[in-house]
Formats: sequence, C-alpha cells, structure tokens
Amino acid sequence: MLAAASGAAMWDAAAGVWVGERATNAGLEIPKPLWIFGYGSLCWKQDFPSEEQFVGHVKGWGRFFAQKSMDHRGTPAAPGLVATLLKDEQLQLLGVRPANEEQPPSLTVGTCYRVGEQDEAAVLDALDFREKGGYTREIVTIYPQQQAGIPPSPPVRALLYSATPDNPNFDPDALRD
Repeated sequence: MLAAASGAAMWDAAAGVWVGERATNAGLEIPKPLWIFGYGSLCWKQDFPSEEQFVGHVKGWGRFFAQKSMDHRGTPAAPGLVATLLKDEQLQLLGVRPANEEQPPSLTVGTCYRVGEQDEAAVLDALDFREKGGYTREIVTIYPQQQAGIPPSPPVRALLYSATPDNPNFDPDALRD
C-alpha cells in the first residue's frame, strides 16, 4: 500500500477506498493462532476457510450502520450503509455515548473464526481487499458465549475490521438516526 510521508494511509476519493485497495494497519501484529471476529456480513457471508468457530462478544465496542459503502451496498452515486464497530471512547467523542464511568461498556455479539495457519496469508489478503472501503485492522479480546453445564472457555485475541470515524466514508449523521 502506498502511504503518505507520515506513514499514514492515503485515501482515493474517486474510488472511495484506501490507496492500494486494502484495509489499513496492515503492519499490525497478527495474533497466533489467527482468530477473526465477525460482527456483520462476516457472520452470514463467511467466504474463507476456518477450522473452528464460536459465538462470542467484544466489550467496549458498539455496532452501528455508519459506514458508507460503494462496493458492498450501494453505488458511487448513492452509497449504502454497512456495519462497523466503534470503541466506547470514539462514541463519547462523537457525542453518542455519555462519558459516564458508571455506565457498563458496550457489548457486541458476533462469530469468531480460527483460521488454519496454512490459510492465514490468503484469508488476510482477501479480507484486506474486502474491507478496503475505510476499514482498519484492530486486535480485540473476544469472550466466548457461556453454555450451561460446560466449563467456560478462555477469551481469545482476535483480528477485527472496524471503520473508524477518521475515514472519509464514515457517516457520523447515521449514528443519530
């Protein structure tokens, strides 16, 4: 991916994607084993191989349809909205969540997939391309859903794709609708 002199990703306004057509933060250290957390289309359109999966949640992140999309839903002339996760701190800065220490953290449920080591490079390449319209890689802790009568499973570190408020396809007005 091409980057500005500061090392930051550059935006291709005409195409509505990051330069290089890839999600940003590609230099992020990938957890081993590779777990990927899906909270939107990855839950019903998992188009990559996985060796294991479970339902779980991430704390401190809320799900919103606040990311404009020209390739998954909509067109360049009329972008549609797709899901993203935003950190509670981002929601506070945007005035959507009160800065209240006593308020419990946001919680988002999704599906977590473990990718086999032999498939990691191909899966990351495909997901980075799929999430090119403003998404950034993040590492989060996912807590497996507890099941009655079964000992709790430990949390895992997982890769998450999030469209942050600083990308040009982010629609802050959609948070208030």
